[in-house]
Amino acid sequence: MKFGIPNLVDAVGELPERSNLLFITPPRPEKNIFAAHYINEGLTSQQPAIYVTTDIAPSEIEARAGSFGWKFSDYTNKKLWFVDCYSWALEKKPIERKDIRVSGPSSLDDLSLSINQATYAANKLSPLGRVVFQSLSTLLIYNTPSIVYKFCQVLGARLKDSGMTTLFMIEEGMHQSDVVATLEHMMDGIIEVKFEDGRWFISSSQLRSSGKVELKITDKGVEALR
Repeated sequence: MKFGIPNLVDAVGELPERSNLLFITPPRPEKNIFAAHYINEGLTSQQPAIYVTTDIAPSEIEARAGSFGWKFSDYTNKKLWFVDCYSWALEKKPIERKDIRVSGPSSLDDLSLSINQATYAANKLSPLGRVVFQSLSTLLIYNTPSIVYKFCQVLGARLKDSGMTTLFMIEEGMHQSDVVATLEHMMDGIIEVKFEDGRWFISSSQLRSSGKVELKITDKGVEALR
């Protein structure tokens, strides 16, 4: 399964199907571009996708993807489902969308059921699909680490059994090292994006060669430099 970033598969290889991957990113707005690449690759490959968002509105995700020419809105509720765990804080504003809404990041039972609902819809289209969970960092603000560990373990098992390959996003520098280490232990692989001295790099447990691959962000998205 390709991540979707041009030239990246040459260095990293394809992601394993039916797997859970910890996707570590800087706490910068560019993190959304990487997630959008992953979702867009699925949609153009006839794979349904689920985008669980805890820190940005679905409409904003669609708008940012649209700036790169990716029309997520054409797929929403058809082949792309948003599980919205963000708009609960905007209750006074009118909500005209038909996303699957969750009452807040501390309502983990509600969140789990909502993801199950989206997964059921996706499985009607294909036995394989993609999920972005953005992000575990928000859950760790509203819940204790032990509760988040249990949630991830159960959710990850269900998603794998449903044919999903999931990116569990987490922001670097926001959590204790033992928290990140525990989450890494629970995953099938790790992908890490770094921003160093004005340059972007990606490394992965799937990396074919040692070291890291440099990335470039353009008006068409992200590409790996060979």
